[in-house]
Amino acid sequence: MDLGHRGKTVIVTGGSKGIGSGISEVFAKEGANLVINYHSDSVSSEAFSKELMDKYGCKAICAQGDVGNEADVKSIFDAAEEYFDRVDILINNAGKVYTNKVTDISLEEWNKCLKDNLTGQFLMSREFARRVVLKKQKGWIVNVVSKAAMMSTTKGRLAYVSNKAGEWGLTHALAVELTEYGIRVNGVMPGHVMNSRLVKEMENNPEGFKQRINRSPIKRVGEPWEIGNMVAFLASEQCALAVGSVVDVTGGLLLGF
Repeated sequence: MDLGHRGKTVIVTGGSKGIGSGISEVFAKEGANLVINYHSDSVSSEAFSKELMDKYGCKAICAQGDVGNEADVKSIFDAAEEYFDRVDILINNAGKVYTNKVTDISLEEWNKCLKDNLTGQFLMSREFARRVVLKKQKGWIVNVVSKAAMMSTTKGRLAYVSNKAGEWGLTHALAVELTEYGIRVNGVMPGHVMNSRLVKEMENNPEGFKQRINRSPIKRVGEPWEIGNMVAFLASEQCALAVGSVVDVTGGLLLGF
């Protein structure tokens, strides 16, 4: 299916690792112009960007920035517009997992989790909306949430789970406000997707990893590009009737198996 992304400019926050890398690769394959945001690892981000350009012939730049910092957010969009003139699609993927018991978590840690997750999605979405509305162009936002927004049995994830539930609400509220301006907002809710953390778990605790797999009806961990496929679809004209939706791409983890 041609999703119509050729020549469009896409910002993917946290776009060089984990789920973000799969999202970036799908858009690169679609012929989009990529702005791959990273926080600190410039070496791997630049290498990944070059790999995509060599493999798919797309255009891509890397944009350093902390999505929880207003000045950094502005600089990410400035870099995108300087190089590609406009931004059409925003993928809010960046985020961090924080683990601590409710009796031990400090206000500082709570606020740090808030900044890296919910606040980051808010700031990026607000900047995107301001610029797209000003230019009177169409736009798409896709927020990467988590199954933790609906269900989590992992202890010590109070701050993280609260943020992910907030991102679900943010997706809905953004859709309510922005649809009239031609900006379509949706989200995806991944489950277990292969990344460096799961690779370490697979190597260090194979039995625990096997148990994790067996909790899924599909009996496997998802791949980053599989999330990328759904994200790219939601950010296209082919998915025009999805407004404010958060799509379950957990592989059936919420079915109660």
